[in-house]
Amino acid sequence: MIDAALGSEDAATKERGVPRARALSSILQRINDPFAFRARPDLAPFVNWKENATAPIHRWLRYREAYSPHLIRALALGDRILDPFCGCGSILIGAAQEGLASTGIDVNPLAIFAARVKLTPLSKPQLLAIQSFVVEMEPRVAGAAPWPVPALGIASKVFEPDILTTLLQIRALYEHDFASDPGARDFMHLAWVAILETVGSYFKEGNGIKYRNRKRVKSGYILRPEGRWQDERFGPDQRRFTIDAFLAHVKMMLHDARFWKSGCWKDQAAIKGSVLDMDRLLLGRTFDSIVFSPPYANRFDYFESMKVELWFGGFVDSYHATNQLRKTSLRSHLAADLARPYAAIEPLEKLIDLMDRDASSWRMGVPSLLRGYFDDMRTTLKHCRNVLTSGRCHIVVGNSAFAGIIIPTDALLAKIGLECGFSRAEILVTRHLTVAPQQRNQLSSLEDHMRESVVVLS
Repeated sequence: MIDAALGSEDAATKERGVPRARALSSILQRINDPFAFRARPDLAPFVNWKENATAPIHRWLRYREAYSPHLIRALALGDRILDPFCGCGSILIGAAQEGLASTGIDVNPLAIFAARVKLTPLSKPQLLAIQSFVVEMEPRVAGAAPWPVPALGIASKVFEPDILTTLLQIRALYEHDFASDPGARDFMHLAWVAILETVGSYFKEGNGIKYRNRKRVKSGYILRPEGRWQDERFGPDQRRFTIDAFLAHVKMMLHDARFWKSGCWKDQAAIKGSVLDMDRLLLGRTFDSIVFSPPYANRFDYFESMKVELWFGGFVDSYHATNQLRKTSLRSHLAADLARPYAAIEPLEKLIDLMDRDASSWRMGVPSLLRGYFDDMRTTLKHCRNVLTSGRCHIVVGNSAFAGIIIPTDALLAKIGLECGFSRAEILVTRHLTVAPQQRNQLSSLEDHMRESVVVLS
């Protein structure tokens, strides 16, 4: 229920719009009041993927959920760093280059695979063997028996026939040639997985994938002429396009391999597992600093958007395995295990009580998602407090909006952090976020609460 301090008139008439906005403003203010907010626009370039897109080693796999290793210096992190949501290893690579030690955890097997490849320098003989493979590969492709097609239901839809065959022939070649050298094989496999979207008939967008044969227009999507869109995307020779894309990516990775010559690469560890099991995964290790960016409470199911790479890369081999990943992940999306128990958070319940019951997000079960999300974050922060020596915990996170209500994730995490044993919380506001068009009228006076921040707990 709404706090009595908001007044019975607000509770009785909130559906008329203005009283709801007044009640929401009051709740948000009370959630924010205990904390110091400080503008840090200088951090804005470091809390997203863009900088990593062209950075050596980082660019080996496009991973939109990553952020910049420059946060290590910008936040003055200590010598031993933990990233409990490490993704494909941005902070771990940065720590290696800075001469620090780090440990990362992630539940996504593709992300952990990519992180480990990036953190494992190959020897000169291994790199020379890969260079020889690159030189000799092209004339061998046509004669190779294709690698088996995964059992993904849309496997034949996400690639043109010639491209699919060529991809599977390339994989068969490097799997054979590097069967006795796991390090070189994994290097090649990362390059292969990394080009799937480039050569595919799909692309990642929002909470899933879209197909290139459809074009977005103001009224929705229209089909692009068959044959024409393929020529525009892949050119007249699709096999040539696929081979060139793979060879170019391997050559880029070989070029970047020179950056392995300096740094402390052996002092980094990437662990596959759920952050909720952090105590078991870390086995008593402690850290000087913690930094992480958890999945935002925005309904995005990253296993859905990455399903082609997960299946074709061999990281899942069944729909059961995919669903298990979803169920063990943070409750930030609707396919997670929302039936797991949770402990209620009073200010969150007040916000949920204000939600528009007619909104699609309400009908889809977003209240359960939010309750589970913050309960999982409570578990995460308890683990973080237990493994932190005397340093600080930094959380890069964005607020969200559902059903006419803003969820101040940063301030709620600051509150939970104090309840988990941290003594001080500060919120560094890096930039403001836009409200979705369908909610802009309802939230026009409250858009300042839509922000991306770094929550600092000490």
